[in-house]
Amino acid sequence: MTLSKKQLQLRAKILETVYTLGPISRIEIATKTGITPATTSSITNDLIKENILLELGEDEHDTSVGRKKILLDIQAKRFYYIGCELSEKHFTFSLGDNLGNILKEEKEIVTKQLIQEKGNQLISQTLKQFLNNCSDYEIEAIGIALPGRYLDDYKITTNNPLWQHIDLEMIQSHFDKPLFFSNNVNCMAIGKHLFSRQQNDPNFAYFHFARGMHCSYIYDGNIYGKGNLMIGEIGHTVVSSEGEECSCGRKGCLQTFAGESWLIKKSKILYHQSPYSLLPSLVKNTDDIDIQVILTAYQLGDIGIITLIHQALLYLSQTILNISMMIDSQKIYLHSPLLTNQHIIQKLYSEMNYKPKLLYNRLPEVIIEPYNDFTAAHSAIALCLYHTILHS
Repeated sequence: MTLSKKQLQLRAKILETVYTLGPISRIEIATKTGITPATTSSITNDLIKENILLELGEDEHDTSVGRKKILLDIQAKRFYYIGCELSEKHFTFSLGDNLGNILKEEKEIVTKQLIQEKGNQLISQTLKQFLNNCSDYEIEAIGIALPGRYLDDYKITTNNPLWQHIDLEMIQSHFDKPLFFSNNVNCMAIGKHLFSRQQNDPNFAYFHFARGMHCSYIYDGNIYGKGNLMIGEIGHTVVSSEGEECSCGRKGCLQTFAGESWLIKKSKILYHQSPYSLLPSLVKNTDDIDIQVILTAYQLGDIGIITLIHQALLYLSQTILNISMMIDSQKIYLHSPLLTNQHIIQKLYSEMNYKPKLLYNRLPEVIIEPYNDFTAAHSAIALCLYHTILHS
């Protein structure tokens, strides 16, 4: 049976409601979506027949008089997708079902030189290899989380020359399955929206900072401003006009204080110039300094590193508080390798701990997301889901 565009839109709206609020009854779906109860019942019955939804039984918490509500939820293991993230350190791959349950994951270590010389071939080959390793599953689509912006033109929009020669259209041509592309942090935000059950807030911010920085904003269930390249580039907001010159041409951008590559750059200076630095006892040369070495030096009490990180946290906290004043959100999620140290987390919270004097100023809940190298790859599975059955 061929469905009209309107029918597909109604199905997608109902499915997204079940994803974000389920388990949920038909009448609650109708109330939340504004779709008539009769149409809701007809569509959900079709989705049950197609094994996309399932009935869980009566709602035990329903205290209303009469027949109890029947709860509906998503049928797990109905569809399978592959998610991938590209970064200059590694490519990560995940196999998951339509509820985000991860069944397999792999990491391919790469180098900048290898990406520069064989980027398109490397991406295609490693993705094909993972796809072959998932041959026991019928894969519906592949989602790729990108280290830059994407505007449906098969190009990665980024200032990083490493990725500017990547031809996504050519990579797509090597596969007989749909490939979907998006910024890696947009993928993380979509994953949070779809795979966090009972996500009652349709508006939230997802702030990721590592080598790069980006803040994605889910507004009314969708990525806000995805057609505007400047939206989300929070690393290029100026936090100190006296700071160093950023790659964007301005001085004192947030990423020059809290970006991973800048923290490493400044740590290398400490390695050579600070007589009190613990870094020489941790690594043989500056090329070995990475974020984990910096965190170890912080934990051991390296004064220079502590100063760098506390300055970063100061400007991060100011930025987070500014976000809360500019967007309508109940939650701000933070995802960063820097926030794997409990002392650093506590310091960040203490920097944000102030009582607003404005009566109408309500601070959103700031939530530290567990950091994982596979987060974006897992979330690229949600990107597939978003394009295949939720926004048909």
